[in-house]
Amino acid sequence: MESVNKKIVLISVILAIFTSFLVYTYIRKMTAKPETVEYINVYVAAKTLPSKYKIIDSDIIQTKITRELLNSKAVLNKADIVGRRLKDSIIEGEQILKDRLVDDSKTSLAYSVPQGKRAVSINVNEQIDVSNLIRPGDYVDVVASFDKEEIEDASVKTIYPRITKIIIENVQLLALGQDQLVADEKISVLPKTITLAVNSQDVEKLVYASEYAVLRLSLRPVEDNKNLNTAGVIRSDVVPERGVKVLPK
Repeated sequence: MESVNKKIVLISVILAIFTSFLVYTYIRKMTAKPETVEYINVYVAAKTLPSKYKIIDSDIIQTKITRELLNSKAVLNKADIVGRRLKDSIIEGEQILKDRLVDDSKTSLAYSVPQGKRAVSINVNEQIDVSNLIRPGDYVDVVASFDKEEIEDASVKTIYPRITKIIIENVQLLALGQDQLVADEKISVLPKTITLAVNSQDVEKLVYASEYAVLRLSLRPVEDNKNLNTAGVIRSDVVPERGVKVLPK
């Protein structure tokens, strides 16, 4: 009988200790301070943006996320995002990552062509290239000189006189040879080609003139964007009539 009483007492003590532990754990949990969650500001796309797109201020928004959700490549400085171009498209709500932005020092020519323009290269010499003084970013007019041409169609002969005309105005120079940057020092080696940004409807005009005419580039002063739309000049516009007319026999 005494042995049974000792077992009951032992069980009671164990239950009391276990109950006390549960009460202690509950009270500690109820009085413990809540875990601190760290939030951080990050920039995400306000809408889906296509590849090669140049980001503007309204394309991104700032939002708060927990640090565990932050991508290690996320760009946290707004100034490092706005004005940059995208390598690939990003979807709405996606964090702006460093490796999705184009490095300005390594951009291909395609990123430099203005919207609505096309890049066209032409061969140049020192005379065409304004004594090798024009630089990427300058604006020029393209002047073409065509020889006299006669075209016979059935019984009709069409004569095109020798003419010099500004064929394209206010064209941006994109590159000298393969150089898209403005050189601080004087360029000693004349590039073999230059690349111009022309309107899409002027691409064929420039290529035709480069094949069948003598070209010159006329450098425009800074901030001069006025177009002249000249009719061109022929011999009689330049010098008075001095030839001798001979009647056919």
